[in-house]
Amino acid sequence: MLIPGLNQLAEPEIVKVETFETLLAEFKAEVLAYVQARDPEKAARLAEALENDSDLLAMILQAFTLRLQSHERKYNARIKQMLAWWAEGSNLDARAADMGLERRVVTPGDPDAFPPVPAEVELDEDLRLRYYLAPHAPAAGSRLHYRREALTLGDRAAVSITAPEPGTVVVTYTLQPDALAAQVKDVRPVRTAPGVVTVWVLSHAARGEPSEALLDAQRAHFAREDVSPETDTVDIRPAVIVGYQVRATAYINPGPDAEITQRSAVSALAEYAAAQHRLKGYVDPDHIRARLIGAGAVRLDLLEPLAPIACSDGEAPFCDSIAIDIKVLSP
Repeated sequence: MLIPGLNQLAEPEIVKVETFETLLAEFKAEVLAYVQARDPEKAARLAEALENDSDLLAMILQAFTLRLQSHERKYNARIKQMLAWWAEGSNLDARAADMGLERRVVTPGDPDAFPPVPAEVELDEDLRLRYYLAPHAPAAGSRLHYRREALTLGDRAAVSITAPEPGTVVVTYTLQPDALAAQVKDVRPVRTAPGVVTVWVLSHAARGEPSEALLDAQRAHFAREDVSPETDTVDIRPAVIVGYQVRATAYINPGPDAEITQRSAVSALAEYAAAQHRLKGYVDPDHIRARLIGAGAVRLDLLEPLAPIACSDGEAPFCDSIAIDIKVLSP
């Protein structure tokens, strides 16, 4: 199964734009064919003009070609927003609604504060993951089923079926919205013993340690008759946080402002650290070096971490601090 964040998916052919040279050649051929059918003598002169890049007609045709490419890119970007793999923001909300899902509010914010505090909502990548896990809800006992249930928590409706009278069946969906579901950042189910499935839970809060209230909510959710598997005992455990820090000395050439380079480096490393803050995450020193070089370092000394941080199923790496010392090389 393809899972966003773990797999890469090539763009479909429908959103690819023809090269400038191909489109220009097609334009020239169509224009010449049109003129040839009406005035062969003018078509000969036109063909000569279009082969001269400095000719006004040739430049006009080139401008039309660039304009067409621009339109294709704009419309292709809209097409991609109709595909869940690439959709963002409200476009992804619309796709998630097809599965009965809506974006969660992590923290409500405070509109009455000054200045107003905006609400923190679920990230696109988290909503997209829940979208792709949704079809696997009925597959009781599968790893994807456990993961989907742990991410859904109280957001899943409880279903009850009654027959109040002969020939009448009543199906009732009881929605029990639970704000605790928005606290779940990642889960990882693993069969740790015969008949036992351990589900580790990572939270959005602080370093990722889930609260006891969140763990109790997970246990209560898996105890529901319509969720609890008959063949496995579900053991809910908190994620074990593996703390680390990033320390490095980066050397840059004279010219760029050291403070700008430092901000860029810290921002790039913070983005990488946030992406690895997942269960069974992996922090690679080579990736850290690559981001420092991308920020402008021409030479660097990485002090921490020197070895990869490879977490187990129940562990998640968390970057406690980033310290980058920028030094300017002598001219």
